[in-house]
Amino acid sequence: MSVLPHGTWPSPIAPEHLVAGQVGLDEVRPDGASTWWLESRPAEGGRVALVRHDGTSAHDVLPAPWSVRTRVHEYGGGSYAVADGVVVLSRLDDGRLHRLDPGAEEPVALTPEGPWRYGGLVLHGEDVFAVREDHSREPEPANELVRVDLHGTGEHAGTVLWSGSDFVSRPAVSPDGTHVAWVAWDHPNMAWDSTRLLRARLVDGALVDVRLVVGDDGVSVAQPHFGPDGALWFLSDASGWWTVHRDRGDGPVAVHDVEADHATPQWTLGMVELAVLDTERAVVRWWEADRSRLGVLEATTGEVEPLDVEGATFDHLHVVDGELVARRGLADRLPEVVRGPLGGDLTVLTTAGDPPVRPEDVSVARPWTWTNSAGLEVHGLLYEPRLSGTTGPEGERPPLLVMVHGGPTARAEPTFATGTHLWTTRGWAVLDVNHSGSTGFGRAYRDRLRGAWGVLDIDDTVTGALSLADAGIVDRDRIAIRGGSAGGYSVLRSMTTSEAFAAGTSLFGVADLTALAEHTHKFESRYLDSLVAPWPEGAAVYRDRSPLHHADRLHGELLLLQGEDDLVVPLAQAESMASAMHEAGREVELVVYPGEGHGFRQGTTIIDALERELAFYARVMGWEAPRA
Repeated sequence: MSVLPHGTWPSPIAPEHLVAGQVGLDEVRPDGASTWWLESRPAEGGRVALVRHDGTSAHDVLPAPWSVRTRVHEYGGGSYAVADGVVVLSRLDDGRLHRLDPGAEEPVALTPEGPWRYGGLVLHGEDVFAVREDHSREPEPANELVRVDLHGTGEHAGTVLWSGSDFVSRPAVSPDGTHVAWVAWDHPNMAWDSTRLLRARLVDGALVDVRLVVGDDGVSVAQPHFGPDGALWFLSDASGWWTVHRDRGDGPVAVHDVEADHATPQWTLGMVELAVLDTERAVVRWWEADRSRLGVLEATTGEVEPLDVEGATFDHLHVVDGELVARRGLADRLPEVVRGPLGGDLTVLTTAGDPPVRPEDVSVARPWTWTNSAGLEVHGLLYEPRLSGTTGPEGERPPLLVMVHGGPTARAEPTFATGTHLWTTRGWAVLDVNHSGSTGFGRAYRDRLRGAWGVLDIDDTVTGALSLADAGIVDRDRIAIRGGSAGGYSVLRSMTTSEAFAAGTSLFGVADLTALAEHTHKFESRYLDSLVAPWPEGAAVYRDRSPLHHADRLHGELLLLQGEDDLVVPLAQAESMASAMHEAGREVELVVYPGEGHGFRQGTTIIDALERELAFYARVMGWEAPRA
């Protein structure tokens, strides 16, 4: 047994392992016996490849440089649709829709070049339904529901079906093609605040008799699906939890009454968290304690029969010909695309890569719950240091790295992540925080953050870190914090309001709330009205909670990592924070990556950013550079 200081263990994981042989898996879709998905590939410069598994093997549908991705709402989703082997997709570099027929080598364009983006694609018969974002409009882009001819000439940008709201979701089309349903919402609401479910008849390519199915202030409705009998299934948090509801033509009703979230905030247009089986059953996913579960919901009784399926998380749920198709996350290996009989053994069609660690080196998350300064219970996941054959000196407590997710509505999941084990195999403990506002704990937990962003979540994060120190699990003097986007704001805000952290890394984080309210993209342009205060009436609150104006109070050392082309949290945010630090007489390192937006996708960026972060903590903590 080697005895080495925590933080300097000889980890088998190098930054290169997050790029070489690893991909991101997304938008899993079945089509008969075939299964399709998207792979984001850092090693290919962040290209998103469309992949098809024909039941025997998987292959790329299109070669490089084709990248299947949409930037509707900037976060995208619903980048392709497939039916009977015909694929319609959004190409990233031109934003146009293209059709690829079975056996064809090259796709053909369905829409012209122009100021349009398309996402949330649905293919039905000879029609492509989509959310179109028109950037020719002023003062902000228009988001509309449109129909595009599957065999069009590429000269028409689509026929507008609905334009009566600021935002629309991916539509649902009834099996017989006679009805369309979609979710709409307006400023200042987000998709998880207040939305309304609409339904209309489709007659001669136009929507008629548009009616409101359900929708109230303070209720979020999401993901409509039509059953084979035309009944409309959807998810609603009217009870305080996102649960399954159904409208059979006589009004919407809750199918079951449980205190468990069955959906997540709809940040993208490609999410599928409910799979209708037949007229009375659906496959559902819900959170139970620190993990998610799968089961079959019987609508007539409201009972759920859990499925005995290995996994810690599940999404992209589909059922075709009695087979379940999904993406699953696991505690000891990277995410997988799986397919198999409902209730039977699932076949792994692909994985996001092989874990670069032995099973005995995997640190399995355990729930960690604490009480914040207001006496409220807060949740998180604790990963303890783990590397077989290596231990720390007797009596030495490990350093702690606090990770803060984005959103701030996201959720830390207990699934294997190479980026987490990069730290635990070096002798770090990691706390992945599910602060107030996080998903999976009900509407009340999510709504705690309304008007309190930059206050309550920061207290949750700081008290979580200190609870581990108080428990004797980590070293109080060696705590670092990292996060991206909203998590990056948490880094900056925590370091300017507390003395808990010796070091922090903000990846494309928010430094100036005023600038964010004035310059971010349409989707989030009014988000801060609910998180902070109405704008501009609450300008004083925005300034007070902006780390930019408190750089002189920042405790610890700071590293800023930023994409040059970020439209969500623009480069000016990081540059302003760096300038404020310099004016306060503080050193700060700002690294700007060309060609990167909101979230790093290129392999060279990912490697460089992690190498800098490793060296940064080694310097701050007084270690030699960790060995790869």
